[in-house]
This record gives sequence, C-alpha cells and structure tokens, in this order.
Amino acid sequence: MQSLRVGFMMAVVIMAAGCAHQMTMRADIAGLALPAGATPIPKNVGLHISPDNRAKEVTTSGGGGDKVSYRPYADMETGLYKVFGNTFQNVDLLSTLSDVNSIAKHSLTLIAIPEITTTSSSNGVFTWMATDFTVQLSCKFTDVAGREVATVSSTGTGHAEFSDLKSDFSAAGERASRDALEKFQTAVLQSEALRK
Repeated sequence: MQSLRVGFMMAVVIMAAGCAHQMTMRADIAGLALPAGATPIPKNVGLHISPDNRAKEVTTSGGGGDKVSYRPYADMETGLYKVFGNTFQNVDLLSTLSDVNSIAKHSLTLIAIPEITTTSSSNGVFTWMATDFTVQLSCKFTDVAGREVATVSSTGTGHAEFSDLKSDFSAAGERASRDALEKFQTAVLQSEALRK
C-alpha cells in the first residue's frame, strides 16, 4: 500500500513537471512613502506603459522543473505610479506617447517609459513556487519632444522560504518588486538630471 501511494505521488509530480503556474509580483506599497527630509522633483511626469507591455506575460523558472508566469508591467504599474507620486509634483498615466491633449492638460514636462526584466529560481524540488526572484527596473525619462533626459535603474531581489510560500505563493516576486521600487525611488530622488 505504501509503495502504491509513493508511486502515485511520483506520477503526479512527473505529470505536473514543466507546467507554468500563475503568480503575481505585485508589491505591497502601503508603506512606500517619500523619505523624511526628501524633496519631490518640482515637475509633472507622465507614466507610459504600452498596451502590449501591460498585457505581456513572462514565464521564468520555478521549483521542481516547473515554471511560473506573471505580468511584470501590469503587476508593477500601481507601484510605479506610487513612486512617481512620491517623487514628483504630479503624475498622470499617459495612454500614448503622442497624447498631446493629456500632455497639455496636465502640464507634463517629463515622460517616463519603464522597462522591466525578471529572473526567478527555486531551491525546492517538490514545489513549483519560486524561492528567489530578481527584478531589474530601468526607466527612460524624456521631455515631451522625445529627447532623452535621464535613465534611472534599480535591481530588486526577493527570497522566500517554503514556510512563507505556503500562505503566499508569490512572496519572492512581491518582495523583489518592493525592493526594486524602494531602490528606484531613491535613485529618482538623487538624479540631478531630472531636477534640471
């Protein structure tokens, strides 16, 4: 009976191997605020994420030979909006780069175009969740004519133990996103080019 049960479990593991499991990398941004003593950049910025990027699904390594799938731009959009709200005088979402009406209406002087790349891995053999996650966030800032003003980047990492993942399958990705956003916020505030 015991050998039958072990055989069944092994068959389940083998059949599940190679699957892409849905997760999120949406950070908890409740406490993501402007640091004490920091001064926001006195400019209005438009955040542009193309529809293709917003819908983009990425698949990277999980545990046990499985994969994890998520939408980096959709998952990080709220966090990016929060960071820009903290670091600039005002932020608005820009549907297209040529949305002259929104640019004029909101007196935008900068446009932010993020690029997000991710990696994940797991030290787990029998579970699919990623235990380690990396988020590389790079954002090109242009003026409203499209001339590049600055590029600001950060790299966030997140780790989760199996005990964390039992209650939150996405813990490593969420932590990596939060780490990337915090570091990105600091880098934006320190950018002399954005303050000119």
